Amino acid sequence: MNLKQPSQNAAKSGNPIPMTFEFTKPRFLLCEGDDDKGFLETLIQQRGLPDFQVCHSAECNEAGSDGKGVGGRAGFVHSLTGFAPITSFKKVKAILIVTDNDTARSFRDVSDALTVNGHIAPATAADVGSVHGKPLAILMIPSSAIHGDLEKLCFPEVVAKWPKADQCVTDFLVCTGADHWAKQSSINKARLRSATVAFNEAEPYMGIGNLFRKGVLSTANACFNPIGDFLRAFDAKVGI
Repeated sequence: MNLKQPSQNAAKSGNPIPMTFEFTKPRFLLCEGDDDKGFLETLIQQRGLPDFQVCHSAECNEAGSDGKGVGGRAGFVHSLTGFAPITSFKKVKAILIVTDNDTARSFRDVSDALTVNGHIAPATAADVGSVHGKPLAILMIPSSAIHGDLEKLCFPEVVAKWPKADQCVTDFLVCTGADHWAKQSSINKARLRSATVAFNEAEPYMGIGNLFRKGVLSTANACFNPIGDFLRAFDAKVGI
C-alpha cells in the first residue's frame, strides 16, 4: 500500500471538508468495516468487557470521491489525519486499531497509516505507539501470529451454530473451484458467506456483523477468547 499525505475530500475552494465525527468515550476503537464493528460491539456487550466507542474507518473520514468515507484498512490513513482538531478528542484516553492479518503487509499498512500522519506506530503488535500523545495499540485478527481475517476467526462459531456447514461448504467450494482461488481472504469470505446464506433461512443475506447484533451467532464461543482477553487487558497494556 503506497500511502501519500492524506487530506479530507476538498470543496471547490480547495479547503478540506470538516468531519462531523465526534468522540464519545475514553477508549476509541477503529476497525475496518461494519462487520468488524458489529462483532466487536457485541463481544464487548456480551462479555462485559471495558467499554469502547467502536467505529469503522468509513465513519471517520470523508475522503472518498463521492464525499463519503473510505473504508477498510485503506481508510485508516484518512481517518487518522483529523483527530486532534476535533474538540471531543480530549475525551479520549487511548486508541485501539483492529485489522485483519490477511496479508504479509497487514501490520506494516497500519504502521504506515500512522507514520504518514505524524503519529508513532508500535514497533510490533506487542508494543504501544501514540496518536497526539494518546497511547495506541494494534490488534491483529485472528492474531499477530496467525494469518487470516474476521471470517476465519468466526467460522468455528458458524459451524457450532450450523454443524453441517463445515462439510457442506467444503464440498461447495471444491465443486465451484473457489477452494483454489489465489487469495486466501477471498476463500475465507466465500466459505463463511456460503454457510450463512445456505443455513440462515430467516435472512440469508444478513452480513456477519448483523448476525452477531441480532443474536443469531454468539460471541461466547471459545474461539473468541483471545480477542476478549486482549480487550479486557487493554487498559493495563496501554497504561491508562
